[in-house]
Amino acid sequence: MLDVRRSQKIQMIKDLNIEKARFRFEVEIGKSPPLSDEEFWSELREKAVELRDEWRLENRQAFANIWSDMVYGVALFLLMYFNQSKVAMIKFTGYKLLNNISDSGKAFLIILVSDILLGYHSEAGWHSLVEIILDHYGLETDQAAVTFFVCLVPVALDVFIKFWVYKYLPRLSPSVGNILDEIRRH
Repeated sequence: MLDVRRSQKIQMIKDLNIEKARFRFEVEIGKSPPLSDEEFWSELREKAVELRDEWRLENRQAFANIWSDMVYGVALFLLMYFNQSKVAMIKFTGYKLLNNISDSGKAFLIILVSDILLGYHSEAGWHSLVEIILDHYGLETDQAAVTFFVCLVPVALDVFIKFWVYKYLPRLSPSVGNILDEIRRH
């Protein structure tokens, strides 16, 4: 996991080809003196080692992200577990804030959040989010798996949100349910 991955090796090859072309271009325009084959390959070897070390450092940072996120999760759980009264106070404040919003405002927030997360325009956003998370943990991005995830998860979330909106929300706040029924698009 800490060594250079296949996709990184491919990127290294591309970078080395660019570096090779740069050496040749600089010789052609007279910016640098011509290099012997041995000097040329020595320079290229140095660049390859430098790129390998950069990718290894990036992989070590990704591995460190795994551990730091686990420590953060455990610390957050422990803080919430041992400070339940403060967590209850934060939940109460959130409920008070939501209850002070008008029913039209609540309906607007529900539509806004569901359209941002699940709208027709959000496929690229889901792709980006999954790729960012995979890169954060140093995992290879398999486009087929990402596409399958993006095709499945937003649709499932959309079904759950619609089920909640039309089944349980009218019981919690009948006027918000009526507003959403009036502007139902789907």
